[in-house]
Amino acid sequence: MHSDAEGRQQPDSAGSHTTCDYLVVGGGAAGCIVARRLADQRQAQVILLEAGPPDEGDPLATRLSLLDGQDASYDWNYTAFPTRRSPSPIRYARARMLGGCANHNDCAFLAPFASDLERWVELGAAGWDAVNVASSLMRVEESLHIESSPPGTVLSRAFIDTAVNLGLEEHNFRDYQGPGCGWFPLNALGDLRQSSSIAYLHPLAESPDNLRVLTEVKAQRLIIENRIAKGVQTSLGAIWAKREIILCTGSINTPKLLMLSGVGPATHLQEMDIPVVHNLPGVGQNLTDHVAANIACELKTPCPPWDRTPCEATALIKLDPSSPAPEVLFHFVLTLREKHLGRTFFGDQTRGIKISPNVTRPRSRGNVCLGGSDPDLPPVIDLNYLSDPGGHDQRILLQGLRFARKLAAERPLSQWIEREIYPGPDVQTDQELRAAALESCETVYHPAGTCRMGAAGDPGSVVTPDLKVKGLHQLRIADASVFPDMVTVNICNTVMMVAEKAAELICGPFEPGQDRKTPTV
Repeated sequence: MHSDAEGRQQPDSAGSHTTCDYLVVGGGAAGCIVARRLADQRQAQVILLEAGPPDEGDPLATRLSLLDGQDASYDWNYTAFPTRRSPSPIRYARARMLGGCANHNDCAFLAPFASDLERWVELGAAGWDAVNVASSLMRVEESLHIESSPPGTVLSRAFIDTAVNLGLEEHNFRDYQGPGCGWFPLNALGDLRQSSSIAYLHPLAESPDNLRVLTEVKAQRLIIENRIAKGVQTSLGAIWAKREIILCTGSINTPKLLMLSGVGPATHLQEMDIPVVHNLPGVGQNLTDHVAANIACELKTPCPPWDRTPCEATALIKLDPSSPAPEVLFHFVLTLREKHLGRTFFGDQTRGIKISPNVTRPRSRGNVCLGGSDPDLPPVIDLNYLSDPGGHDQRILLQGLRFARKLAAERPLSQWIEREIYPGPDVQTDQELRAAALESCETVYHPAGTCRMGAAGDPGSVVTPDLKVKGLHQLRIADASVFPDMVTVNICNTVMMVAEKAAELICGPFEPGQDRKTPTV
């Protein structure tokens, strides 16, 4: 920390001390937690490195629902291609500020299903089952304010009542895992979000003396000597770590940073004229995301004003009774928020809603590659939605769209709706509806898996279950990139759990009464 000209405490934007014990790269949903937990041990010097500006006192950070509306200076401004068959670029929002994507998402805060974590274990993530991560999830819950049943609009209430009329049971999704409908639990207090930076670091002036928060400093490359991660070359010089470097820059920027450092698929690195430090083929591969499609409708009257998030209500449906978890999650969206850059699908509508089904456990996989050896160049993001050979994702999304239409046609929701805007009433056959989904499918901003966790002998994995990068020393990853597979629900809670678990793996189990941050009220 440092003082400005008026004596107020501010986060550091540059540091005179370039050596620490633990260097946490990325001050997002995971990095803020890892840094704070390591600093709470009081036994080591910790530096948290963030490329974006600080968030404290900034209404753009604390206000809810900025997913598509935040200032460009707070975003990495990436684009991605959803499909190879019908490429239509989308704005792939990735927050660039302290708190990261936890400071611009819609605050939906659902815990991963136990069956999700069982699948992780099956894929080689030993020790990540529901029992073994329970304490990490509990610490997240203790640190954040979670509203189980936030007050929503009458229109969202109509959506829930309609889902009940179609046979779904209403549930409190803070405590329930399974099919049903209800309000999204929110990591919010009133109309203020509770991100990891707000809950774990604010006020910054009261951070532990052994924690330094460096903002507006961009990591460019890892400094690796004899397969030991020694430090990070940044926009303001080198920062060295005596014990470990923990990468928390997310599913897009973590593989990018590794590849810029010569760690990744050798063939791709050679194409980029980057010397190969360590051939690790899984880096940047296995990109998964919750692909979504939409039934967009015009309303008879203006949409009721919302002051928290446009995604207040949800429904989850199980298509196969034998499935371990619901296959479709619906976002009921109180806006015609448009994510595609190349085309407009919904028209210029000032009053409308979207019923957006997404595939909860997608099987399609994309990848993240470098756009060049310059750290300032954006990565190439190929989402490759709806491409799995068996056609699972297309079938699930198609059934989700048909159920969305049932919701729109049933009372009381139907009383609000004037007409379907997209794909439109003329689109009825499976072939037509599938074509519309391929044309307009979009993200819900849940990239994961690009440095996936797996067993030591798994050639496609990047980190072992202790989150250590395979083949290197003093380097771990703690963010959504380590997910072995996608979780059924929105990922922010799971990302924070990974961060808490990472701190425990580094420091040992947390004892009752250990120094913990009191959440910001």
